[in-house]
Amino acid sequence: MKRIEDIRKTKGFTQEAVAEAVGIATSSYNQYETGARNIPADIAKKIADVLGVETGEIFLPVKFTVSKQN
Repeated sequence: MKRIEDIRKTKGFTQEAVAEAVGIATSSYNQYETGARNIPADIAKKIADVLGVETGEIFLPVKFTVSKQN
């Protein structure tokens, strides 16, 4: 999930620091971040809290707009 990685790096966190703050193994966090494993809702909330963002900013689909073609 590129979005988690981007937010984490922007906030200056390592994977190890986020994993430790959340209380999970770094390998598990890595799998969540790469999309290799589904993230349980409680862990998603903790990750968002650590990164200081709303859960939806990380885990909801990217918003887009559709333009009318003339």
